[in-house]
Amino acid sequence: MREVKKTDFNLRDTNVDISEITDGIYRISGFSNEFGITFNQFLIIDEKPMLIHTGPIGMYKKIEEKIKEVIPLHKLVYVSFLHFESDEWGGMEFLESSDAKLVCSDLSSKLNMMGWYNVPVDHISVWDNDILKIGKKRHFKFIMTPHVHHWDSMMIFEENTKSLFTSDLFIQPGNNKPIISEDISESMINLYRGAGIFASEKPVRNTTRRLADLLPNMVYPMHGSCIDKSLFSKYTEAIMKNDFGYSGILLGQRLETIIS
Repeated sequence: MREVKKTDFNLRDTNVDISEITDGIYRISGFSNEFGITFNQFLIIDEKPMLIHTGPIGMYKKIEEKIKEVIPLHKLVYVSFLHFESDEWGGMEFLESSDAKLVCSDLSSKLNMMGWYNVPVDHISVWDNDILKIGKKRHFKFIMTPHVHHWDSMMIFEENTKSLFTSDLFIQPGNNKPIISEDISESMINLYRGAGIFASEKPVRNTTRRLADLLPNMVYPMHGSCIDKSLFSKYTEAIMKNDFGYSGILLGQRLETIIS
């Protein structure tokens, strides 16, 4: 019998950095030694600035300070999360910008935003191919990606810069540079297998085909480095050619279930 463990998900001591990846798009990132991955948030500047992800509860105050290095916090108009999970928006309780409007998928809204205590009911829900313009430069298209990690998952494609925000797809382990300069897609696949993050390959591959057709200039995963177009095909090829679906291992622990 496995020993019962005390859990302490505390990221308050995590160092958080900010880097401008391209004109007006910033990566805010903190590395977790426990999980061996970075937790990334993305600040996009235009007439109505948006933050994508807020990080876990323990990191948010440091994330907030990084936002303030770029804009006053009250200038933040939108905060988006790409599926309902604590590393996506665990910091929202600490969001002190009263003007910020929460943006999520319609499924996240219906499944997770209704009926919970202290969850903002007043929010914006979006569906596949919906467009949100935050100014003259930034036009966000929302892509529904069910079962690419979670039932309610979505991604965002910024059409003018061809920037793709993929949440947990294209995750890489380690604390690497803000933009990756080498192919570590094998490590990505190994992480998928070891974490059991995807139930099966089919929905992930179907989504990957759709994303490849967008020809993104830069990919912004929630964990790991950003991937520019020169390496993007390496990562999509790894997903198409390797098995990585759930096989009985969850966060490195074997679960004795029957896998057909």
